[in-house]
Amino acid sequence: MEQYVANLQQTLQKVLFSNDSNQIKEATKALNTQVFVERDCVPALAHIVETSPQKEVRQLSAVELRKQVGNWWPKLDDPVKAAVKAQLLKLIVNEQEPLSRHSTARVIATIGRIEIPTSSWPELLNFLFQCCSSSTAGHREVGVYVIYAIFEVTDAFADNLRQLLELFGRTIVDPESLVVRITTVQALGKMADFIEDDQKDEITMLTELVPHMVHVLKQCLDIGDEESSAKCFEVFETLLLLEIPVLSKHIQSLIEFFLNVGANNSYGPAPRVQGLSFLMWAIVYKKTKVQRLKLVGPMIQGLMPIAAEEEPEDLDEDSPARLAFKVINTLGTNLPPQQVFPIASEGILTYMQNPNPLYRKAAMVTLAVLIEGAVDYIRPKFNDMLLIVCTGLQDPEAIVRRAACMALSSLAEEFDQDIAENHATLLPLVFNLMNEPSPEITRQACNALDSILEGLGDNILQYLPELMQKLLNMLEHAQGETRAIVVAAIGSAAHASGEQFTPYFTEVAKRLQYLMKLQSNEDELMLRAVSTDTLGAIAEAVGKDAFRPYLNDLMSLAMEGVWLLVAQVFEDEFSPYLPAIVPQLILSCQLDENATRVENDTEDLDDQDADETEEDLNYTFKSAIAEEKEVAADTIGELFSHTGSAFLPYVESAVKELIELVNHVADGVRKASCTALFIFLRTFYGLSNSQEWKAGLPVAVPLHENVAKLNSLVIPTIIAVWGDEDDKMVVVQICQEMIETVKLCGPGIVAENIGSIAEQLKLIFEKKAYCQQELADDEGLLDEDEQAEADALLISAASDLVGALADVLGASFVPYAQVFIPQIAKYYKKSKPSSERSMSIGSLGEIANGMRNGITEFTEQLFPLFVKALSDEEDEVRSNGAFAIGALCQNTTVDVSSQYPSLLTALYPLFQGQSLPNVTDNACGAVARMIMKHPDAVPLDQVLPVFVQALPLKCDFEENAPVYTLLLSLIRAQNVWVGNNLPKLLSIFAEVLSKEDELKPQTRQEMVEVIKELNQQFPALNIGSTPLNVLCAAENGKLENRILAIIVNTQAGVEESCVFIIKRTGQMAGVIQTVLPVYFDFRISVAQTKPVDKDDKQSIQDSKNDFTLKLFCDQIEASVQTDDLETLQGLLRELRRSHLIA
Repeated sequence: MEQYVANLQQTLQKVLFSNDSNQIKEATKALNTQVFVERDCVPALAHIVETSPQKEVRQLSAVELRKQVGNWWPKLDDPVKAAVKAQLLKLIVNEQEPLSRHSTARVIATIGRIEIPTSSWPELLNFLFQCCSSSTAGHREVGVYVIYAIFEVTDAFADNLRQLLELFGRTIVDPESLVVRITTVQALGKMADFIEDDQKDEITMLTELVPHMVHVLKQCLDIGDEESSAKCFEVFETLLLLEIPVLSKHIQSLIEFFLNVGANNSYGPAPRVQGLSFLMWAIVYKKTKVQRLKLVGPMIQGLMPIAAEEEPEDLDEDSPARLAFKVINTLGTNLPPQQVFPIASEGILTYMQNPNPLYRKAAMVTLAVLIEGAVDYIRPKFNDMLLIVCTGLQDPEAIVRRAACMALSSLAEEFDQDIAENHATLLPLVFNLMNEPSPEITRQACNALDSILEGLGDNILQYLPELMQKLLNMLEHAQGETRAIVVAAIGSAAHASGEQFTPYFTEVAKRLQYLMKLQSNEDELMLRAVSTDTLGAIAEAVGKDAFRPYLNDLMSLAMEGVWLLVAQVFEDEFSPYLPAIVPQLILSCQLDENATRVENDTEDLDDQDADETEEDLNYTFKSAIAEEKEVAADTIGELFSHTGSAFLPYVESAVKELIELVNHVADGVRKASCTALFIFLRTFYGLSNSQEWKAGLPVAVPLHENVAKLNSLVIPTIIAVWGDEDDKMVVVQICQEMIETVKLCGPGIVAENIGSIAEQLKLIFEKKAYCQQELADDEGLLDEDEQAEADALLISAASDLVGALADVLGASFVPYAQVFIPQIAKYYKKSKPSSERSMSIGSLGEIANGMRNGITEFTEQLFPLFVKALSDEEDEVRSNGAFAIGALCQNTTVDVSSQYPSLLTALYPLFQGQSLPNVTDNACGAVARMIMKHPDAVPLDQVLPVFVQALPLKCDFEENAPVYTLLLSLIRAQNVWVGNNLPKLLSIFAEVLSKEDELKPQTRQEMVEVIKELNQQFPALNIGSTPLNVLCAAENGKLENRILAIIVNTQAGVEESCVFIIKRTGQMAGVIQTVLPVYFDFRISVAQTKPVDKDDKQSIQDSKNDFTLKLFCDQIEASVQTDDLETLQGLLRELRRSHLIA
């Protein structure tokens, strides 16, 4: 045995002290293959730990002993076990080196994990109590540390919690040793994990120790011991996460303390950052307490001065200022905006007037980080916020201009339409910033530009030449992350400009192809990914014909991001690439996240630190794998959606993997896999060519067998995930995907699971869903009127799903409506923010519309609510109110015609000067529905002039169906007022027929039929010589896939007119090819399209049925081909008259 021990010690010395790497490898191999394969290694290592004069050897021996105890302890003889245990208790109190002592404590803890549950080591607890009560500080340090180590690995002392808490009540105020006090704090943090919520006495005892724990942390901070203070900070963050309310009683004093730590410049950056980090998590996990104690104001007032401090140049380095912004963002996203934003905005305005640029920068960044959580609250104040940002963009100091770009990016992301409307003000400012020498400013300017371009639409065209010149120039000279942002901005420009981007395509594509080959470092890999994504967006913009020459080369470079985008563009043409792509995506879904650890055979550090480092590396690796799985799930769903039947061979394996991923620990993976499963359902339904579904239960039109089979897997899986989901945004995504799916596929999707779905929705409205639960607290919920916008988004998504279910279930939804209508109605009251009032009325309106006559029993409850909404101060609420009252009047079987006079009076203001077009559009829809339900109850001669004056609708084209159904029925019923105003109505019909997506097919067809009837009944209307005739002919398929023309502005006396040349691309679609102004040099020629063979009668006859009209103006030439001679003659007459006017 002595020789065995000597050889072992010599081998350990080689591992530690040899300078020869080969010798170290050989020694390590010998340990693993010769020494540690025998159980004698355990007593041998214990002997070396006790006797070696070299502290490094003692420490490494203890590390290895801990591992080998796990392997060999059950196989050791009892006398050997007893000897090793006695030896360890003896040597640990004599060990003077902290690393060796800590490693030995972990050996004792490992043995204790095995022995304590079987009561095989009764003397251990007595030994530890003796150590902790010893008059020698070193012994007390040993006792507390061993208890801490045991709690790290086992709950073996769970039955002794009260004794240990009493013990720790003494050691945490140890009069001599700070080490004892610090270790006690650590031990309390570990022990807290084992206290159950029914152990009230133990919870109280631990709660009473919290002030002492704070005092220990302050002592560490005051002496500059950052390593020990970090350990204490970690304990406090752990206590925040507990399901028992340990910190609730002290939350106010804790927040004040940690806020002071973050603000104390005498402390180093690290502890200040950790103090602010605690605040961030306190807001997340104790937000009820934070609100109830009115701590938001003091927190913001304390955080903003910290935010005005200088930040380090390294963007990845945390600093007090950066953490202050994170805490402010956490306040904004977790608490009601009405509690946060008013206080912050006062600070923002004050700081913007401060002569110190750091304060003005802090104001801009504070605004930037608050926007996300206060979108609806800010909306009425948008112009004021934009004015502040514009001031920042023109600030003389670069750091302020850069921060203002961040604020502008945040505004553009959330208020894309509002920002787009202000393009004339904003883009010149951003263009100027793109010329600045500071790379940071140009980077942030491009970030802001990218956000603005996303919502700019056609307005981009006037800026496109200058914009592309700047972006291409920056692409040549920018470095690092800025170059990636420039590439992203090019993608946004392409997305906004569509086919107008084509002139820049070739030059951009060549540069991006080069960037897609980069891979030598992390920055280049990021640039490659962004370039790939951008090239896919460009493909979507310019179309397949322009992009096709690049397709093969692109696919050789492609990564998953572009697979998705290119598949969207090429659809069926993408199918040949599936065999190469889909198996790789499946492999990404299957990646093992548990086989990532690498053993370190030469641990010469404290094994606790080594374990923690190993866990950090493992977490990072798992995060990367999770991100890959998220991308793979997203891509699989989109590939099936865009390649259709070509993807069918992969469906079974893909669904299997997606179902596995819905329970992944990462919320992004869960969200992506749930979304993909819903996409699979919708795509399968589209491939099944099913009959159109009918509302109601039992299901009248069953799902196709394949769809039903997939549905039986997907929906139960989704409901199971939903019930256990702790992330609100995942639940929001589930609701949104289910809405889209049931609207497409009908009641068959939910028929078997409607009860479970309804139960989950009910929990959300009652705020009892798992994702809405906060950690345990000793007080009830706050007033339900006060909730963060993320919570409001969840309620809104649930309400929208209720509306969708009502639509597909119709009158069968009545039992569920009895539950949900009161729940949703409670969100309409004055104290609620406008977004929630709008959500409530909008959702109830959808229910009233979807349930048809099933809404009858709720009429008395809903009618006054909807009428009240018509006079709400917010446009969106009034708009939803108009839709809702119209749907209710149309569907209820209760006769509400006696209410029509007061209802029409309430609707009348909605036709006058509304800033939101939806309001008047929905008012038109309401009036139309009211008239159709009770025509005799409406004074048509008074109502119709106001009604028709509001046409055509400007925004909410869903309401075109009731509006034009009414007008067409009145025409056929020969209503006097309508008959006297037919020319005006026909001009409205011409306008809506010329638009691609404003009318549903049924309404469009009925309108065409009525126009034909009018043409026959009233020749004086001269419909054959108006654009209506061309439009009606096109609707009948005569000009499908051919060219036609529409004349505009050709009334007598009009000085300018033009002709639109339109290519028919489908039965209902049209694309403007050319617009020709009718000037004095406008020329016309008409010729027969087909060559004529004078000897062939049939050829002569055919030539009379096909004509080409050529139009020339200012070097522009266009052709109109038609087989309708009457239409051609009418068109010629209009063109000639326009020419004479010109």
